[in-house]
Amino acid sequence: MFDTGINVWLQSMGSSAATALLTGVTSLGYLPFHAFLIVTLAFGVRLRPGLAVLGAVLLTGLVTDGAKEVVGFPRPDQIDDRLMRTTASRGEAIVSRGSASGFWSLPAPAVIEKVREQAQARDHGGYGFPSGHVSATTALLVCSAWFLRFRWLYVFTAAWVPLMALSRMYLGRHFLADVLGGFVIAIGISAVWIRLFGSSDSADGKWPPRWSLRGFWLVCLGLLVLMPWFPPISPRYAGALTGLAISYTLIASTGQPPDGGTDRQRVSRVLLALLIFAATLTLLEGIFAFEGRIENRLAQWMVGATVTASTFAGAILLCRRLRLYGPPGPR
Repeated sequence: MFDTGINVWLQSMGSSAATALLTGVTSLGYLPFHAFLIVTLAFGVRLRPGLAVLGAVLLTGLVTDGAKEVVGFPRPDQIDDRLMRTTASRGEAIVSRGSASGFWSLPAPAVIEKVREQAQARDHGGYGFPSGHVSATTALLVCSAWFLRFRWLYVFTAAWVPLMALSRMYLGRHFLADVLGGFVIAIGISAVWIRLFGSSDSADGKWPPRWSLRGFWLVCLGLLVLMPWFPPISPRYAGALTGLAISYTLIASTGQPPDGGTDRQRVSRVLLALLIFAATLTLLEGIFAFEGRIENRLAQWMVGATVTASTFAGAILLCRRLRLYGPPGPR
């Protein structure tokens, strides 16, 4: 499953139209598009499913990025110069022919070591296993379908996730094992997250459940403590999870705002939250870049926590003050 033969075969069957189509598909698997969808879901449709989907996507991203750093396996286009070069490929292949010798084999140890050396030089285009595109897309769609109870979303998920996986293999960015690994991680994380935040507190019916929120805070604090000593922990994802915990705490203490309102109120809430997201992210990254601390792990944690908390907790408070929440709508 780490053999580039599948990638070479897919590209040999392709065309300029197929390349354009699958490039478009893969572009929808990046964080900015997912952020747009989640903000729209939370402020334009229903807040509770939006935050639940956000948590699953963030936790999936944390586990996926950690697995990439721990495993440190190459991407197909890094170890086979027959594959097409994309913008994400970052130049020529590191190894001309370095894929696994068979379907169940791994790339040669010397090849893996060569890619890891390039990783230390920050000129490698990222590790391959597991696929972040597939894991994030799966978590996003599976949890959206579960919490919204839209039957058509299950059908869409069953079609879109394989198409996303196909696009990543066709473009030479992932092996078959990578996309399967990303899918398995997303399903596991989604199941855990649905169990934690998918039901009301059995004691008083409040949401989010108190015991889940307390456990979530312990996880966030644990990540913050371990982050300096354990490099596989992504500071941005760890910070973003803390920002989500802040948002959950606000809702637990002040109550969940109604999801109703006019179309104008819903659109206004979405635009306001997106504006806060873009402004906070741009401002913080600009400040840390100016100070030369953009690569500092604590600075990245602060960006993740501040942007997420301001986008959701901050936007909720501001929408309440501006009276952008109307009466509860039908469920």
